[in-house]
Amino acid sequence: MKNTSVSQASPTEMEMSRDLYGTPAEQLDAFVAQALQPDREWKDEVKDVVKRMEKFFQEQCFQNYIVRNKEVKVIKVIKGGSYSKGVDLKQRSDVDLLLFLNCFSSYKDQYILRGDIIKFMVTKLKEYQRSIAYDITDISEHKFLKKSVPPRSLNFNVQSRKRTEPIHVDVLPVFNALEHGPRSEVYVNLIKEKVLTGEFTPSFSELQRNFVKHRPTKLKSLLRLVKYWYRQYVQEKYSGVPPKYAMELLTIYAWETGTQQAENFSLAEGFVTVMELVKDYKSICIYWTAYYNFNNKVVSHFVKKQLKYIRQTKAKKRPVILDPADPTNKVGNRSKWDLVATEATYCLSQACSQTKDGESISSWNVKGARNIQVTLDCPGFKAWTYCVNPYDPIQEIKKEIENVTKVPVADQRLSFKDLKRKPKILMGHSTLAKYEIFYPIKIQVVIISSARFKIHVKFPDDTLHSYPFKYEDTSLMVKQQIGEQEGTPVRKQTLRFQGQLLRHKKYLKSYGIKAGDTLELELWPRKKREEVLVEA
Repeated sequence: MKNTSVSQASPTEMEMSRDLYGTPAEQLDAFVAQALQPDREWKDEVKDVVKRMEKFFQEQCFQNYIVRNKEVKVIKVIKGGSYSKGVDLKQRSDVDLLLFLNCFSSYKDQYILRGDIIKFMVTKLKEYQRSIAYDITDISEHKFLKKSVPPRSLNFNVQSRKRTEPIHVDVLPVFNALEHGPRSEVYVNLIKEKVLTGEFTPSFSELQRNFVKHRPTKLKSLLRLVKYWYRQYVQEKYSGVPPKYAMELLTIYAWETGTQQAENFSLAEGFVTVMELVKDYKSICIYWTAYYNFNNKVVSHFVKKQLKYIRQTKAKKRPVILDPADPTNKVGNRSKWDLVATEATYCLSQACSQTKDGESISSWNVKGARNIQVTLDCPGFKAWTYCVNPYDPIQEIKKEIENVTKVPVADQRLSFKDLKRKPKILMGHSTLAKYEIFYPIKIQVVIISSARFKIHVKFPDDTLHSYPFKYEDTSLMVKQQIGEQEGTPVRKQTLRFQGQLLRHKKYLKSYGIKAGDTLELELWPRKKREEVLVEA
């Protein structure tokens, strides 16, 4: 078979491999095929390295090594990394070898014992490296800045026989958490560990691999293209940026929602879509239910908390990208996404995002979060489900209710209660995303004209307005209704009942408020001291 390594490539191929930004969008398929797709010889060499390393760790490394009165045995070896997923780049390959050891009977065992086991592996690898028939260099432990956290992996490079580029290998000793498959009990136990984000993600590497491995060939081409862009123009320039896995997941999400998982699509459109998503990274909140979902109460509660909005601070930044294999792993949670966004914006102005005539390539219609299922519970009607995007106005839900029930939008009050929170009124001009709702929910519909209980609110101009209420409503919910119907921001409202100031979080019934009672509304042009007290 013809050798297509960089050293023997044609001038055109070499030029393409250097300059993605100078490659017109029409030529991206050829760019991937010629500059990024690994050749058979390179794949075979990586395969041979993996086979030899796997044999060493299974048959030689742990001979007569005793931990807790038990000889250490390798239960199984799982291959991870871009090589195992089928998205590795030409002349660049990273391989993860996950060693599932019999000495780990829990996540805690893995955490406590892995440091000593990795030190032992380093010694044995140095001792036996000649017998592996490859030059092994840069042997080291993956250490954390926090010294109290034990190293997670053994890292080294294996020098290729015919190429100058080494093959990077990470070896991780892990607990066999998926012995009986990805059942909900596995995730319940993981959540109860309450450890650092993604601390035990290696135990779920087999699921990560399978999530990508069986995707269509064209999607893998798009993944290679995005990975190449990320390595060449982001990782080479900046430190502290998100892991490549975050870009893989973002690319898969763009393909799933933008093409409905089509096997054939425009590579240029897919690439531009990913760049557009990265550019607007603050609006991204994505997850999958391939291996865990909302059926188990513990898992559901945890995942909903994970999907909550992360305020823009130096410590935590959007987007929210949950690992489909491990709900504790918020991929790239603390990374410098602003730098990636800057580069993506620049990329959209380059030839790779334009036609030969200089016209911009269109992106797919992909929003920062996928559609969610909303169950609408309206008195007098059987509950029904409706799909809506979290970034669409809630007014769209009200229009759906009007279509089904014939109740005018103005006569509807929507509320929801979740995650042990007090009920909230959903404002029509807002979005579910503003309420941190990115998952299936149930919405209660109250029809104002037929509400059993009503209270009156006296406005500063002495006019009276009536609002429906339930005894478990809070004063904040009344303010939200006023804001919804009158356009007055909650922060400018103060409510009193018989002279008593009403606090946001207290139930109306705690003040003795009953149907037909009247509250007094005061409006303030600016935030007053009393309003601060109300919010407490």
